[in-house]
Amino acid sequence: MIAISAVLYGTQGIFAALAYDHGASVGVLLAVRAGLFCVLALFLFNRRRRDTLRGHRRPVVIACITSVLGPLLYFAAVSRMDPATVTLILFIYPALTVIGARLLGRIHLTASSVVVTVVTLIGVALAIGSPVGGVDPIGVALTLAFAVVVSTYFLVAEEGLEGADPLAWLGITVLAAAVFFVPFGPLIAGYSLPDLTGWLALLGVALIASIAACLFQTMGLMRLGSAATSLVATLEIATVVTLSYLVLGERPGLITIVGAVLIIIGAATAPLTMRRRTAIPSAI
Repeated sequence: MIAISAVLYGTQGIFAALAYDHGASVGVLLAVRAGLFCVLALFLFNRRRRDTLRGHRRPVVIACITSVLGPLLYFAAVSRMDPATVTLILFIYPALTVIGARLLGRIHLTASSVVVTVVTLIGVALAIGSPVGGVDPIGVALTLAFAVVVSTYFLVAEEGLEGADPLAWLGITVLAAAVFFVPFGPLIAGYSLPDLTGWLALLGVALIASIAACLFQTMGLMRLGSAATSLVATLEIATVVTLSYLVLGERPGLITIVGAVLIIIGAATAPLTMRRRTAIPSAI
């Protein structure tokens, strides 16, 4: 499930770049994405599911905050840099998540898990060292801030999903994003409507790269835990580098390709090496 979500998330920056090229502003993208998320929330957030969130107020509040900050930082970064470069820099977050999970006592760092983490981070470092597109300082800062937000979300969600319905969890977080971005997104990040191709790209951002990706990620996270999930999610790098070449014409260098291969190896082996201290029920 996490591998599928990573591939779907890998299309997000590509769709966003196409939407920007065809006239959409960051604010309109965020509003359209949030509006469709709101429709999803209406189906997910019924009373039975809401009741499972009782006792999880703190992680729910933090997750709702990250659901607003994360997209704002990411799509602003993509408006300044190539999606592949943004994604490559973003994937410092698995290291932050693994360190956080260890400090919180949620995982045992076995020798094999350390090796997998190091291999994954070497792959990320190689990919970052050979960016696909140009590097913008503000874009880098936005991406690094987003990495901290993603790591925080994974760690908080692992706690919040214990005993909670994952669809209720997803429903309340996307509802929080919708309440903020539908009215305020265009005011904060600009109002510019795209042409027909841009609208199709916006639908791709919302339906494929956001809603479907979030569903798979939420259900996978409750089974794998935050540390292993963050490493498997690095498959997004290989996806976005490949699509940047096929769709946007950005050619990755040899070092980037080597880095992507190491990332795939780390992602494939991470679930086999992470030993969790806490168990989250997998019923859904």
